[in-house]
Amino acid sequence: MDEGSMGEAGTGSGLLIRGGSVVDGTGSRAYPADVRVRAGRIVEVAPSLRPDGEEELDAGGAVVTPGFIDTHAHVDAQVFWDPALDPEPLHGVTTLLTGNCSLSLYPVSDSTRAEISDLFAYIEDVPRHLFDDSVPWEWSDFAGYAAAVNRTGTGANLAPLVGHSMIRLSVMGPDAWTRTATEAETAQMAAVLGEAMTGGAWGLSTSHLDVDSTGRPVPSRQAGEAEVDALLDTIGGFGRGLVEIVPALLDNEGQYDKMEHLARRCARRGLPLTWTGFAVSERDPQFVTRWLDLARRLQDESVPFYPQLSPRTVDFRLNWDSSMMFMSLAQGWHKVVAARGPEAKAALLSDPAWRDTARAEWDRVERALFPHRRPEKVRFVEVFGADQEPWRGRTLAELVAEKGGHPSDVLADFVLANQCRPGLVAQGVANADVEAVARVLTDPTVLISSSDAGAHMQMLCASGDSTLLLTRHVRERGDLTLEEAVHALTGRQADVFGFRGRGRIEAGAVADLAVFDLDELHYDEDGFVDDLPGGGARLRRAEGGYRATFVAGRAVQSEGKLTGALPGRVISSAEA
Repeated sequence: MDEGSMGEAGTGSGLLIRGGSVVDGTGSRAYPADVRVRAGRIVEVAPSLRPDGEEELDAGGAVVTPGFIDTHAHVDAQVFWDPALDPEPLHGVTTLLTGNCSLSLYPVSDSTRAEISDLFAYIEDVPRHLFDDSVPWEWSDFAGYAAAVNRTGTGANLAPLVGHSMIRLSVMGPDAWTRTATEAETAQMAAVLGEAMTGGAWGLSTSHLDVDSTGRPVPSRQAGEAEVDALLDTIGGFGRGLVEIVPALLDNEGQYDKMEHLARRCARRGLPLTWTGFAVSERDPQFVTRWLDLARRLQDESVPFYPQLSPRTVDFRLNWDSSMMFMSLAQGWHKVVAARGPEAKAALLSDPAWRDTARAEWDRVERALFPHRRPEKVRFVEVFGADQEPWRGRTLAELVAEKGGHPSDVLADFVLANQCRPGLVAQGVANADVEAVARVLTDPTVLISSSDAGAHMQMLCASGDSTLLLTRHVRERGDLTLEEAVHALTGRQADVFGFRGRGRIEAGAVADLAVFDLDELHYDEDGFVDDLPGGGARLRRAEGGYRATFVAGRAVQSEGKLTGALPGRVISSAEA
């Protein structure tokens, strides 16, 4: 089945999916039924429906489920150079919550465009030139962004949040980085957010963790309580919406109290608070325990507080031109990444003063994204020169053991010997213990989400979490039943975040659907493809074995191939 054979299914002639088992997204047991679609919505679910002139899909031996919902993605800019959002539809995903981590492409002006591009490109590890060459920047506000996306359409729906850092920049300019807001500025920020909510935005994203390429805390980290309360009041006044946050994860003690305080403030306005950066740590098992204890206590008190967990092992390939992996080593190794060009990097790496600083910081800093205290986790996957070839596939721990000396100095010598761009992968930084991941995934307080799709494209491919969950945790391990897993990926996300009319197979629901045989699914390793506009590679995961994915009743992928259809759009939080 391809786009040609399906015609305009869901927009005119309709669609009939025959002979499958329906897993409806509620957690209920699968049952045999056909699904009829007209005008982009499900109109009938029952066994042995009689064809009525629709296009037909034989789902024999397969299940029909709601399309999967991913509530942490960064495809905000990708949609302009790749509106199909490859490979998301190839893994059954039909809706993505975007604008996360205090970052959105709106509000924007001529004076903030470059700054927003720099910040987004750095934090989400997206090649900077794409923001100049492929993002049209024809808007200033949320409504304009939505219109630009909808003009072309997409391969999956976007549900955008508004980035707190962007709101601050639009109102305060350069002062957004350095101080709290005045009362007048706070009112202006609330008005900006209110205008976006009126236009259908899904709420606010903020961050207590992120920094820019120079190590400056992002603007959202400068907000005072009065400002935050004003923004929460604004969202709460609409009776819909949510808040997403990246907590201060490097603050070992204070982060828990800060998050509880924010969660209770959100709850008073009826707003769910969800957060990312939650992962299973081998070195700090109490990290998970404390967060789960907090989530259980708050949810028991009807405070809607939801940690998000991806099932994927946290592996990062280091991008030497733009990466956050050394952000906690700000005075030493982070400066190497920030240095422009191999000559500037080499000058730093050879500088005795820099080496002194880097060694001291390496020893002083306890927690960092780069596993500097676990050199066995750092593997060399690309080297330059015949003399370096023996190190391909080996680890930093092995290099330090053989060369001797301080690990920072040994790594500096290695980087210099490999043209200041060796391929380094930090493997199993978190979520490496599959048993522990399974225990957390099945905890009722946790949302199975947080893919980060669209971000860090030269470090990892963040797409395919849905397929990993279904293959590893359902088919192979049995941690979840198929019905439980589908509910976690669909109906539960829709209920928590207010995606009305989505996440379930029932009459009247939007016809966002996935069709697959569990035994046919496969989760493959990612690999580089050279397909970025203007040149450049990204890590991509191959299709996952799904028979079809439908958005508003139109096939966006069929038998592992994108159809070219772009029925997705920016969906409105105001929609019934």
